[in-house]
Amino acid sequence: MSIKAEYRDGVFAPLQEVEEPTPGEVYEVLSEGELKRLAADVPWLKGSERNFEFWANEEDAVYDSL
Repeated sequence: MSIKAEYRDGVFAPLQEVEEPTPGEVYEVLSEGELKRLAADVPWLKGSERNFEFWANEEDAVYDSL
């Protein structure tokens, strides 16, 4: 889930309705800068996937559901 929040009077207040909130659950709110940094890391992670292609075979498929 991703929501926008505003810091006001020492509290982060959501700027939109939170769908099915769970009382007591902790939500993490990321700044725009953090989201951009995380998005920049995705291509690097995507590029590393080919290093693990040897696991994508029928013999190891039994482990895919564990």
